[in-house]
Amino acid sequence: MARVQHAKGDLRAVVRQLIDEAPWGWSSCRPEHDAPAGKRQTEEEPGPRVAPDETGAVNYVYVFDLEARRLDAFSTCVGDDGKRIGSVVFSPTGAPDLPALDLLPEERVAEPHLPGDELSAQALMDCLNGLPELKSDSAQLQWVNTAERPDHALSITFRVLIYEDGALAHVEEQEWNAVPPSARREPERVRHFLEALVEVVREDSRWLNSFWIASQDALRRSQARQRERFARILRAHAVRDLGSEGAS
Repeated sequence: MARVQHAKGDLRAVVRQLIDEAPWGWSSCRPEHDAPAGKRQTEEEPGPRVAPDETGAVNYVYVFDLEARRLDAFSTCVGDDGKRIGSVVFSPTGAPDLPALDLLPEERVAEPHLPGDELSAQALMDCLNGLPELKSDSAQLQWVNTAERPDHALSITFRVLIYEDGALAHVEEQEWNAVPPSARREPERVRHFLEALVEVVREDSRWLNSFWIASQDALRRSQARQRERFARILRAHAVRDLGSEGAS
């Protein structure tokens, strides 16, 4: 979806890049610092084979319908039998009609924009430093720094310190691609998201998990803007991802 938007709606160009120019597949299509175009597989190390009789190593299949300007996603996980899990249609300029293929019900919301001055990396760091402390008996979160990525998104580097019997056992450091370029134009929206994250994590120390926090992508996946809505989304993700019970 990000590639179609980057190509300004030229689906044929995207298909050429993803399929014709990468015959051995991809390990990741997401741009990274060390690989702006993503990471391709090679003939020496090819990706899993995709065929009607070989789906055991494949979790999802994505199909572009060029005439319909549509991307369909199918699940081949055990028991799913190739069912379609979602579709997104792109406008002629590349704008998708959904921000993600697998939205939770809580994410299907559109709230009025909160425009403001473009958020800088320093302003984001100042916002993080103003948040309440995230700490439990066994873990503590530290905000380290922020940076602007090549795609103009803002990343947050943070650490979670893990304690055992009162002593520091190990440190988990994550670079979180938290703020997409579009959200930088709504600094209050970003602040509401971060405040909701702190609120939800403080409710249950099990959610003070570096990998879970770094996976939260509500600023991209949803069109939510208010703190209360972000909190509902985060709780829903915590219940799904961590198997928590009793959250509302």
